[in-house]
Amino acid sequence: MSEAVDQELDQESCVICDGPLDGVHQTSCQMCGGGFHRPWTEGSDIPLCGRIASHEDALAIVFLCNDCYEGRRP
Repeated sequence: MSEAVDQELDQESCVICDGPLDGVHQTSCQMCGGGFHRPWTEGSDIPLCGRIASHEDALAIVFLCNDCYEGRRP
């Protein structure tokens, strides 16, 4: 296989939209551990596939994919 094909196969996909993650505009869900798109710059065309939430018990800010945030994942 070519190097470009190998890199494409190794690229992680978003757990929400199944699009490729670029290694920059992404984070991991605190609940399920899946990687999802999270744009870090204003005006970015990266999809917003998760949310930032407050964890009251830990007094912390956490990242959650949209499925975990909305309770769609078991």
